[in-house]
Amino acid sequence: MSLSRNGADISMFAPNMNQYHVIDHHTGTVNENQGRNMMIEAARIARGEVSPLSELDPENFDAIIFPGGAGVGKNLCNFAINKDDYVVLPKVEKIIRAFHAAKKPMGFVCIAPVIAAKVFGELGCELTIGHDTVQGGRWPLALTTKTLEKLGVVHVNKDVTEAHVDEKNRIVTTPAFMCGTAKYHEVFDGIAELVKIVMQLA
Repeated sequence: MSLSRNGADISMFAPNMNQYHVIDHHTGTVNENQGRNMMIEAARIARGEVSPLSELDPENFDAIIFPGGAGVGKNLCNFAINKDDYVVLPKVEKIIRAFHAAKKPMGFVCIAPVIAAKVFGELGCELTIGHDTVQGGRWPLALTTKTLEKLGVVHVNKDVTEAHVDEKNRIVTTPAFMCGTAKYHEVFDGIAELVKIVMQLA
């Protein structure tokens, strides 16, 4: 919505492969007998045309944004399964390295900054996934910051309505639902701030 409101031409991409597993979000259980293609599922959620990730040519775009969500940690990388030694999907890594080399801005929402951390942590990139202390349950995944810092990341504490800009690496991040007590409008405001900054950098 924020991209549209700011006049961006939007293209959406997803890997043309099956997702790690299927969750029944009503019960929270894994459906072992069902598989879903990520591109088809992305098209359902986005209500629009979604192209295979393999067709994304960074030369044709001014910026890229990863929306986040639990699927990022299971499908675009395997952080949710093996956080101490996780890897990024090779297609994703190739794409964001190309954006970085071209000095084009990249936005990472919610848990998606773990992708940037794995690829650019060695550069000392700055990221936020919220706060590095639990604060009574407001930031239940606060210890994730320690994992990212081991990769060389400089974690910057930000609230859910805020975004952080790594000017050198042109990486913009916002916590979104990493905040356990976030209200929907607060998540929206933080993502809107990220989008505004990414578009200013583009």
